[in-house]
Amino acid sequence: MSNSKAIIFHGKNKPFEETEISLDSDISDDEVLVKITLSTVCGSDVHTWLGHRPFPTPCILGHEMVGKISKLGKNIENDFSGKKLNIGDRITWSMTVGCNDCFFCKNNLPQKCTYLFKYGHEKNDRNPSPSGGLSEYVRLKAKSAIFKIPDELTDEEVSPLMCAGACVLNGLYLADFSSCDFFVVQGCGALGMYACAFGKALGAKNIIAIDKLQPRLDFAKKFGADYTILAKDDDSKLIQEIEKITDGKKADYVIEVTGDPKVINTGLKSLRVGGKYILLGAIYPNSNFTIDSSELIRNTIQMIGLHNYSPEYLGKSLELVLKNKNKFPFHELVNPVTKLSAANVDAAFKSLDMKNSVRPGIKSN
Repeated sequence: MSNSKAIIFHGKNKPFEETEISLDSDISDDEVLVKITLSTVCGSDVHTWLGHRPFPTPCILGHEMVGKISKLGKNIENDFSGKKLNIGDRITWSMTVGCNDCFFCKNNLPQKCTYLFKYGHEKNDRNPSPSGGLSEYVRLKAKSAIFKIPDELTDEEVSPLMCAGACVLNGLYLADFSSCDFFVVQGCGALGMYACAFGKALGAKNIIAIDKLQPRLDFAKKFGADYTILAKDDDSKLIQEIEKITDGKKADYVIEVTGDPKVINTGLKSLRVGGKYILLGAIYPNSNFTIDSSELIRNTIQMIGLHNYSPEYLGKSLELVLKNKNKFPFHELVNPVTKLSAANVDAAFKSLDMKNSVRPGIKSN
C-alpha cells in the first residue's frame, strides 16, 4: 500500500480534484489506519462547498464514515467502550479529537477543545495523512474515540451517526429529554429523522414533524412522526395547527434542525409553559434572529444550544439504532450510494443541495 485515492476540495466554485495521496508505510503506536468502506455527505459539507462559512483549503471533506482497521498501533487495544480491537474490525469514531487536558476537555466539552482536531475539516497540503471521508483511507489520530460496530448493523445504518445521529442524541440528553406528550421536530432532513426516531425511542408519545417539502414529511412518518405539518409563510397558522393537535397545550420539547434562523420564533411560540427549545441547526455566520425576551421569561422557556457532540453520544446512538433497527428504516437515510470519484462526489453534493436526497453515500473502490 503506497497511495490513497482522495477527492480534494479547493474552495467555492472550484471543481473537486481527484488525486492520489501518499501513505506512510508506518503509523505511530497510538494511531490507526482505516480503509473507508462508506462515507456520507452531511448538510454542513454542502454549506462548506457553497461557501457559506470560512474553511481551510485544500482539504478532504467528509466527517461521517465507517471503515475497517488496516493497521493498528500497538498501544491501541480497546475501543472507547472497552471492546477489544483487531485488524479487520469495522469501526466508526468521533468526528472530533480533543487533548483531554484543556479546560473544555476537563469540563465535558471535548468537542470545544482548545487544540481541537476535526475529521473532514483539516487543511491537507498533499501530506500523507488523509483525514476526511472522501478518500480511500483515513489515518486516525492519537486519542480518537473509536467505536467497534456491531455485526448486526450495516454501514448505511452507522455512517450518518458520526455527525447527525450523535449530535441529535447529545442535544436530547442535554435537554434532559424524557417521556412527554408532544415533541415538535422542525426540519425533516437526516437530523430530523433521527430526532423523530430517537424522540420516540426515548418516550415521546406524539411527534409533530414540520418541513416545507411534502416528500420529507411522508418520509418522517417512517421514523415515528405521528403528525406532519407542511410549513408555509404564515407562521400564525402553523402555531394554530400545533395548538389544535395538542388541544391547546402546545409542545413539551421543540428541536430546530433546519439551519434556518427564521423558524426559531415559531418554535419558541410552539412550546408550553416550562418547555424546552433545542437549537442545533442554525450555526452558520449571520444566522441572526430576534426574540421577545419577556415571552421567553414569563413562559419559563429554556433554550439549549449544542454544536457537535461529546464522544460517548456516538456510542449511545449506536446502541439506540441497534435496539430500534426493526422499528425505523435507518438504512434508508443513505441513498444513492456511488463509488469514489470526483464526478460522483460533485453529483452527491448537488443532490443534497437540491434536497433530492437525505444522505448521499460514497463507497471507496
